[in-house]
Amino acid sequence: MAGNDGADARKPYKRSWKNLLINKQYQLRFTLFMVGLSAVLISALGWWVMRVASEATNVAIGQVQGDSCPAVPSIAGDGEPGGATMPAAAGSAAAMPVAPAPTPTPTDGSGSGSAGSGTAAAPEPAEPADPDAEDSARRRRVVIDDSSMTITQVLPDGYAEAVTAHWTCELEQSAAISDLEGGRRQILFVMVATGLFLVIALAIYGIKTTHKVAGPLHKVTLYFAKMRDGRLDKVWPLRKGDQLVAFYDHFRAAHAGVVELEKADIAKIRAVLDAAKAGNASGTSPEVDAAIAELTALVERKEKALV
Repeated sequence: MAGNDGADARKPYKRSWKNLLINKQYQLRFTLFMVGLSAVLISALGWWVMRVASEATNVAIGQVQGDSCPAVPSIAGDGEPGGATMPAAAGSAAAMPVAPAPTPTPTDGSGSGSAGSGTAAAPEPAEPADPDAEDSARRRRVVIDDSSMTITQVLPDGYAEAVTAHWTCELEQSAAISDLEGGRRQILFVMVATGLFLVIALAIYGIKTTHKVAGPLHKVTLYFAKMRDGRLDKVWPLRKGDQLVAFYDHFRAAHAGVVELEKADIAKIRAVLDAAKAGNASGTSPEVDAAIAELTALVERKEKALV
């Protein structure tokens, strides 16, 4: 029995993540049911929360958009009081009025414009001129000069402050709407992350919890299989945190009772063999010899089962 004493001193078995699924049918069925139910509940809760959050966000956005920003004062057009006068652009061509070309005055040979007492002399018949040159002479001449542009703009009083206030209000409203939309997205992300965390946590917890139930049942099954094969090993206590402790304690008590019965049987059989040996019963008859041999084999088998 020294072997059992050495086995009692061995370290307790520690759980391993690879051995968590001992009874897959029981553990996975229980865990999947719990995870599926929690996923349905968190999905329904998330849908309701997002619906309320969307309604609240839309109401808040409507309130922000309902607050009208200060209007920008209008600038009067040309010809109106306070309007801006805009001459021609700098560097542009300014059309200048052009007088018709002067009519050539006939002159005599001395260069005087009159003859005698101021009566104009009859012009000499002119030679036929080129029709194109004569047509070109009738055209107006256009003189184009460079000019500079001067813009005189009269703005209403406080125009710059009004424009600044208007666009400041527009930017503040845009930022407020962006913050509201960001808050709604943040709620969505939090709900999704919470749901995933809850599902994963429940899956791990379900497997570990069911392992604490499946573990004792698995150990009891192994001990029963050993008893069926004629082995009565030492029953080790459960690991810390295992369930079904009361059930396992009853099994250990029953197992210990069986071991005590086996020890009592061994003691009685040995007493019979010792008595037969002391009375020189061996060799008296074939039947006695066969019985002694059978009892000896039974004692050896029982003692081997208790090792």
